[in-house]
Formats: sequence, C-alpha cells, structure tokens
Amino acid sequence: MCRERPATRGDRPSDAGKAAPLAPTVAALSALLARCTSLAAAASLHARLLRSSRLSGPPIIANCLAAAYSRLGAAPSAVALLLHAPTASANRFSHNILLAALLKSRDLPAARELFDRMPERDTVAYNSMIRGYVDSGRADEAFRLVRTMRELGVRSSDFTFSILSSAVSSARHGMQVQAAAVRHGSAHRNAVVGNTLIDMYRRVGLLKYAARVFWSMNQLDIVSVNSVMSVYKDFGQSSQLFECFQSIRSHGFSIDEFSVSTALSMCTDVEDMAKGDQILALCVKTGLLSHLIVCSAVIDLLCVSDRLTDAVWLFDGMATWDSETCNAMISGYATSGAMERALSLFLLSLRNGVIPTEFTFASLLRCSSCFGLMEQGTQIHALVSKLGFEDDVIVATALIDMYCKLGSLDHARKLFNRVCLKDLVLWNTMIIGLSHNGRGKEALRMFWQMLKSDIRPDRITLFGVLSACSLVGLVDEGMRLISLFKSNYHVVLGLEHNTCVVDMLSRAGLFSEAVDFAENKLQKCNVAAFSNILEACMIQGDFDMAELVAEKMVKLKPRSSLPYIVLAQTYGARCKWDSMARMWRAMEDQGAKKVQGYSWLCIKNEIHVFTPEQILPHGREATDAVLDLLFWDMIDHTYAHGCVELINGQEEPTESEGFACHQMLLDYRDTL
Repeated sequence: MCRERPATRGDRPSDAGKAAPLAPTVAALSALLARCTSLAAAASLHARLLRSSRLSGPPIIANCLAAAYSRLGAAPSAVALLLHAPTASANRFSHNILLAALLKSRDLPAARELFDRMPERDTVAYNSMIRGYVDSGRADEAFRLVRTMRELGVRSSDFTFSILSSAVSSARHGMQVQAAAVRHGSAHRNAVVGNTLIDMYRRVGLLKYAARVFWSMNQLDIVSVNSVMSVYKDFGQSSQLFECFQSIRSHGFSIDEFSVSTALSMCTDVEDMAKGDQILALCVKTGLLSHLIVCSAVIDLLCVSDRLTDAVWLFDGMATWDSETCNAMISGYATSGAMERALSLFLLSLRNGVIPTEFTFASLLRCSSCFGLMEQGTQIHALVSKLGFEDDVIVATALIDMYCKLGSLDHARKLFNRVCLKDLVLWNTMIIGLSHNGRGKEALRMFWQMLKSDIRPDRITLFGVLSACSLVGLVDEGMRLISLFKSNYHVVLGLEHNTCVVDMLSRAGLFSEAVDFAENKLQKCNVAAFSNILEACMIQGDFDMAELVAEKMVKLKPRSSLPYIVLAQTYGARCKWDSMARMWRAMEDQGAKKVQGYSWLCIKNEIHVFTPEQILPHGREATDAVLDLLFWDMIDHTYAHGCVELINGQEEPTESEGFACHQMLLDYRDTL
C-alpha cells in the first residue's frame, strides 16, 4: 500500500492539484477563424498556429485560415499559405479554397491550371471557375465549361444558374438557362435564382418572360418584387408597376427604399404627379426620406413638376451628398434653365469630394448644348478626358450631341470614331446631329454603316433618316426606308415620322401630296403640318397653293399669325380690300401673335439676347462697318464663290464680280 509523500518545504500550496493548460481543439480553432472580422486578428492567429506547429497537422486548420484570409480581402496571403502547405495533407476543400483565392487575385490562368490538375472536381470547383470566366467577361468559356460539367455528370446547383443568368446577353441563351433551371427545380423554389432570371430577361428585353418568372415563383422576397418593378419601369408599364407596388404588403413584405425609388421614378417618367405626391407622403410617414436613393428620386419628381424651390429646399437640408443626389439636382437645374446654378453645384460637389459619374457629365453637357456654351462645353470635355470618362458610351454620346448642336461636326466625328463599342443611342445621336446640320447624305451613309454593324434601328433612327431624306430631297428613298422599317424592324410610324414625311414632300414641291398626307395622317396636328407646307409654298413661290393652304389653316382657327398675314397680303395684291380687312380682324379676334425673332451672343458666362428693334435703331453704323469688313474679308480669303478668277496663276476678284458682291452687301444693308 502506497503512502502519500509528505509535503516538503519546497512545495507551493497553489500548485497542488493544478492541471496543465489544454490545447484548443480543431473545432474551436475553426470556429475562431470563421469569426475573424479583421485581417490583423487573422494574422495574429496565424502566428500562434505557426508557433504551436498546428498547421502541419490535418489540413482543416490551414483551410479555415486560408478561407479567412480570402474572405477578409487578402487573397494573395491565402494563396501563399495553401501553396506552401504539405501536398500530402491537401484535400478537396484545400483545392477549392485555393481556386477561389486565385480567382479573387485575378489570376485566371493559374486558376485554370489548378482546376485542370485537381484530382476531384465537384460542383463548388466548377461554380468557382464559371464565376471566374463570367467576371472576366468570357461568357463563352463559362457556357462551354457548363456543358463539360453536364457531360461529366456533375450536378448543377442553384448557384450555377445564378451565375449563368448574370452572363446571358441574348434571348436564346436566356431561354436555355431558364429551361435548365426549371428542369433542376431551382427556378420556382429558389428566390435567388428567380430574381437573377428576372434581371436576365430585363437585360435582354423580354418583359413577358420576366413577368412570367415572377408570377410562377413559389418563394418571393422583397428583392423579387423590386426586380420585376425595375422591369416594368424600363419598359414603361406604369400600371403593372404600381400594381406590384401596392401588393408588397399583401405579400407580407415591408416597403424599402428601392421599391419606393422605383415607383417615384416611374411617376416622374409618366408625369403622374398626383401618385408621386402620395408616395412622397408615404416616404415622410415611414422615414424613408432619409435614404439618399429616395431623396434623389424625390428631387427628380419635384423638378419635373416645376417645383424647383422645393427640390432645392430638400437638397439643402440633406446631411450628406452622394453622386445620385447631386446628379438629380444638377439635372433639375439644367431642365429648369438654371445653367449657372448647375455648373456651380458641380464645382461645389467636386470640392466636397463627391465623385462625378457619367450621368453628371451628361447633365452638364446638356446645359452647354442647350445654351450654346462652347467654352463651358470644351472645359467639361477636358475634365472628362482627365478623369478617364471619355471612353464611356453615355459620356461620349452626350459630348457628340453637344458638339452637333453647337455645329462642330469635326469634333463630333472624331469622338464617334474613337468609341469602340457603339450602341444604338450613339448611332442615333450622330445620324440626327448630321441631319440637323444639313448633312443629309452623310447621315444616310451613317445609317447604312450602322446596319452593317448589326445594330437594330428603332423609331428614333427612322426619324433621323427621314429628316436626312427631307434635307436632300430624296422622296422615293424616304418612302422606301419607311417600308423597310415597317417590314424588317416592325417600326410603326408615329407623329414625328408623319411630320417628317409632310416636310419631305413640301421641300420637294409636292404640295398637293403633302396636303393629302397631312389631312389623312395628322388630323390632330393639322395646324403645325399646314404651317410647314405654307412656309415651303412661300419660299418656292407657289402662291396659289399658299393661298389654298392658308384658307385651310384659317378654318382651324390657329394661334399663329402666318395664314392670316398670307391671305391678307394676297387679297391686298388683288385689291380685295374688304377681304383683307376681314383677315386682319379675324387675326385680332383669334388673338394670333407673330413669332418674335431673336439673336443672341454668348460672351464667357453671359448670354445676351437681342430683338431686331433693339439692334437696328442703335447700331446702324456698327452694322455698316461689319458689312464692309465682311466684304473685304471675302475678297482676301475668297469666301464668296464665283467672285474670284484665276489670273496669271493667282486668284483675284474681277472688277465686275467684285462690284456685284459689294453691291449685294450694300443692298442687304439698306434693307435692314
């Protein structure tokens, strides 16, 4: 029988019965690594694991540490850790974590090499590789890998269909992805997959399919409702959008800032201010007005409804600014004509650290194009180039539109040729810009070039090409283009197209055809159409037809004074004084007013507007001086065609022709 050794003097009572510290278990370390919220904490645990030699054991700890590094944004550290881990201890999870870390590090070739060397490739590995191809813009490789995955018998997951839906760029691929998701059972039972399918159909322009996916889903969430509302908004389906918005609470969800902002944007697009005010009251009641995305939508609504003061009050009361709210306010100023305030807000937002977006520059450039501010426009263009936005198609389109409206077609062409990926809006902007600057043949050449680039035209394209045909007098070509758009592109003629046809016929001198077309197609806008025909008749000297069109216009009781003046002058030339007096009285009784012509000059930040009555009485001497300078400038630079003759190898004006040019200018001066 053993007896206890008596305690000696060296024994300390505190040490008696004290157990040695236990090492943390693998489960505890895994849970600790999964809860790491900072990179410093993960690095500290890494150091402790190295000192305790725990990383040389089972691979689960190294895998958890690498997963923590990758999750916290240190993917290169995860790659280095797993690459230096013992090869024998690596397992399927190690390879999947390393593959995900390589893809996060944007090292797609190394990830593909590892993927090909993996002894066992499961659904997680395939999903990671597919996601890597999609993020790199290589959708074809992603779909090819999916086919390989199916051939090898690897079962797809819900995440697979979510990734593929985000990579779809055509309707055919979209339908194939949805069919595969339906066979798998993910399309109806998984809300995430259903949401990505809705967004996919929105991108490819299939509204009915997106709505069908939404109404067939067994599990819905607020993201589902917001997604289908975005689809309805993009396609202008206001009634369906508001129906979805009203059904949010019936589905048991709470209205969030995204659903409210979408509904407000729809109210702005359709100019339904009554419904917009109701949603605004709901925002105030629920406190959603504190969200910046809601504030920007409200500012847009207020500016469209001519409540700029309320929009400024809301904007000034915001604690913080972001790009969305600043864009909304700048656009509101631009729409209201407050150009200087728009530019001032832009500069103030830059000083406050708000980063401009492509929509910011689009709004600013619209200011410059509307008010003819070439100097401000070129300054904004310089800032666009400095910030690297020149390659953005939205900014490039706004720049091209500005230069076209300012008449600087050379700059517009250079920018257009520089854009690599041209969309339909960019092509339309260039075609319409050429048409409005009198370059009808160039606009038509641009249209045929667009068709060769496999860009499908729309109703705006048709308006541009009809305007071009009207400028150059190509009536037959215009009618052929109308048939082409109807048969090949299913474009239905609208008011703007019919107006172009009337203008095209009038410019070509086909006044009877123009009148018949206007009476048959433009019953609601006969006055505007007849005004175009009447002006063309007066320009081309067909006074009999002008009288006939003016009489038709007078029966419609227009507010324009043009038909009354034409008829009064016609009756006066025929000595029908009673009829002439009757026209003047009718114009007075109808309250018709003559449109006032204006001239304007832009000097730095100020626009000076003049009427003829303001210029001529006070500036006759200055006008004479300018005309004299123009005459000598024409002689020096041979601007006047036909006023120079090649004599002894040099261009000089002949005496008779130079006198004729001078006399023409003097006659014009005497008429002022």
